[in-house]
Amino acid sequence: MSNSELIAELEVERDRRVLSIQSHVVHGYAGNKCSVFPLQLHGFEVDFINSVQFSNHAGYEHVKGQKLTEKELEELYEGLMLNKINNYTHVLTGYCGNVTFLQKIADVIRDLKQKDPNTTFVCDPVMGDNGRYYTPKELMPVYRDTIIPLADVLTPNAFELGELTGIAIETEKDCLRAVDILHESGVQTIVVTSGVTGAQTPESLRCYASVKGDATYRFTFPRLIGQFVGTGE
Repeated sequence: MSNSELIAELEVERDRRVLSIQSHVVHGYAGNKCSVFPLQLHGFEVDFINSVQFSNHAGYEHVKGQKLTEKELEELYEGLMLNKINNYTHVLTGYCGNVTFLQKIADVIRDLKQKDPNTTFVCDPVMGDNGRYYTPKELMPVYRDTIIPLADVLTPNAFELGELTGIAIETEKDCLRAVDILHESGVQTIVVTSGVTGAQTPESLRCYASVKGDATYRFTFPRLIGQFVGTGE
C-alpha cells in the first residue's frame, strides 16, 4: 500500500467514529459486549459507555451489578466535551434502565446533532420481546415522543414496534403499516429484527427493513431451534 493510499484509509477510519451507549455483561454476550468488537472489525473507532454492568444477562435466575445514573452519564459526556473529543459520526444506543437515564441520552444526542447535523443516530429501543416488557414500561413514551424523533435508524423487534405505534403486530401487513407510522415520525431507516409471528413458519423466520421514500425489504432465513441472547445487537 502506498503512502497516499494509507493516508486515505486512515482518513476513512477517522470519519467512522461511534459512541455506543448500551449494557455490558461480565459473562455472556449482550449490548456493548457483542457490539463493539464487530464494529471495530468493520473499521469503526468505538467509544463505549456501559448503561449497566451486570454479572450476566437477565435470562438467568440471578442478576447482580450496577446501573449508571443519569448524573454519571452527564459527567462522562462532559469530560468528552471539555477535552473536545466528542467527535462522533455515529451514535448507537441500546438497553437503558430508567426514564431519567434515557432522557439524558436524548440530551447527548441533541448536543451531538447540534455540533454536527450529519451525525447518524442508530437506536435500538430495547423494551421487551415475546409479548412482555423486561424494562420499565415508562420508557415507552420517552422512546416514542423524545428519542424516535431524533433517530435516523431504528431497530425494534415486533413487540417493540407494536408498543411504539399502538398496532398489534401479527402479520406482515401490520408490520409494514407500523413501519410507515414511524417513517412519518421522521425515522429514515427502520429494521424490524424479529417476532412477526404471522410471517414465520416452523422452518423459517423473517425480518424487514424499510428506507423512507425508497424501498422495503423482506429477509427470510432458516429457523434455528434454541434460545439465543445478544444476536439482536
